[in-house]
Amino acid sequence: MATTPSIARRNLLFGAAGVAAAGLLAACGDSDDGKAPSAGSSPAAGGATFPATVAHQFGTTTVEEAPKAVVSLGWADADALLALGVVPIGILDWFQAWPTGVGPWAQDRLNGAKPTVLKGPEINFESVAALRPDFITFTKSDNVKATWEQLEKLAPTLSGPAGTPPYGTTLKDQTVMIAAALGRKPEGEALVAANDKALADAKAANPAFRGKSVVVAAAFGGQYGAYTRGDGRVQFMEALGFVNSPKIEDLKPANFYAPISKEKVGLLDADLTVVFGIGAGEQLKKDPVLNSIASAKDGRLLILDDADLVNAFSTNSVLSTPYTIERFVPMVKETLA
Repeated sequence: MATTPSIARRNLLFGAAGVAAAGLLAACGDSDDGKAPSAGSSPAAGGATFPATVAHQFGTTTVEEAPKAVVSLGWADADALLALGVVPIGILDWFQAWPTGVGPWAQDRLNGAKPTVLKGPEINFESVAALRPDFITFTKSDNVKATWEQLEKLAPTLSGPAGTPPYGTTLKDQTVMIAAALGRKPEGEALVAANDKALADAKAANPAFRGKSVVVAAAFGGQYGAYTRGDGRVQFMEALGFVNSPKIEDLKPANFYAPISKEKVGLLDADLTVVFGIGAGEQLKKDPVLNSIASAKDGRLLILDDADLVNAFSTNSVLSTPYTIERFVPMVKETLA
């Protein structure tokens, strides 16, 4: 079956090497995992202030009291919640990769709980309603107002900030907005500050990264897509000192990535080219088109084929960042050596 444009966009968005188009089109529903008894909170949650009102792109959402049944529907919302000590009773697994709905970088934060895992990226409203949520997070999504309105009928639902493109909610906004809705904005700000420090430390430890141009791209089915500055992967690289390739930025795509045809594959060349495969895996290392670019010939092409690392890099959350720094930064350093 040919890959449709919508599937292509989703594949470029999610970045999981193991995601199949058929899986993305499958009907959404609950997994066999049991539901966590309730949302947990950290000891510091006792200092939370309610009611808490947060402004977002569709208006405001007010949480009257500490929620006990939180459902995480936005991409990486679960990471922000878990970092704040709140265990969702339901998690939309955007990658369809993990039985608990979160990556290995967040597993220990579940504290043994088994949230109901909802298959994504489409939302099954009946499945969400069955969880009887008292708060829903949906901060990083396609920004469809009708979806938010439907969710808002079930429980107070937090969307992304105003003026943000689809799937463009930053790590900072996602974390701080969710923390604010839980009456704990200072904790969210502290998490962001710790994240920024970890990246700053990695940047300081690798001065050779500073000012180098980078292209971050996905490849699948013979197609390529290079990410722009609105994407979290590029923001991660910029935090390390890299500069996203002006050749990609000059394309001024409507979305967070620019499609690159085989005929224009040279646009992927940069001081460092990072490519991961969706359904391609080891094939990328043998791709004659990709390996024809100058960065590949000069050994400046870094191909990621570890699905968990690709997903961590793509998620760009306060929990996935340390995981990515530990595993990805040494690979970058070695590639540029």
